[in-house]
Amino acid sequence: MKRIDVTRPVMEKVVRFEEQRTKQWILLFVLGVACIAALVGVSVFRTYTMLQERHTLDLFEILHQDREIIAEFATDTLFVAFEELPQRTMLFSVGLLILLVGIWIITRRRRKIIKRRLVEISKRRTV
Repeated sequence: MKRIDVTRPVMEKVVRFEEQRTKQWILLFVLGVACIAALVGVSVFRTYTMLQERHTLDLFEILHQDREIIAEFATDTLFVAFEELPQRTMLFSVGLLILLVGIWIITRRRRKIIKRRLVEISKRRTV
C-alpha cells in the first residue's frame, strides 16, 4: 500500500487561509485608524483656521510679550479663548480621540493574536 503525505498540502492551505484572513484584518484596522486620525487632523486644522480668522491667536501673542499682563488677566484671557474656540469642532475632535483610544484598547488582544499568527506564518513560509 502506498502512503500519501496529506499534511503538507493541508498545512499550505491553512497557512494561505490564515495569511489572507490576517491581511484583511490588518488592512481594515489600519484603514479605520487612518480614517479616524485623518478626521482628527482635519478638525484640528479647521479649529486652527477658525482661530486665525477670528484673530484669537493674536490675543496670545500680545499677552506673551508682557508677563505681568498675563498674571493679571489670566482668567479673563482663558475665558475669552475658551469662548472663541469652535465648541462643536472641539467636541468632535475629543470624541474621535476617545474613539481612537477605545479602538486601540479594545483591539489589544486581537493585535497580539495577529502578531503571533504572523510569526507562525513566517515560520511556515521559510520552511
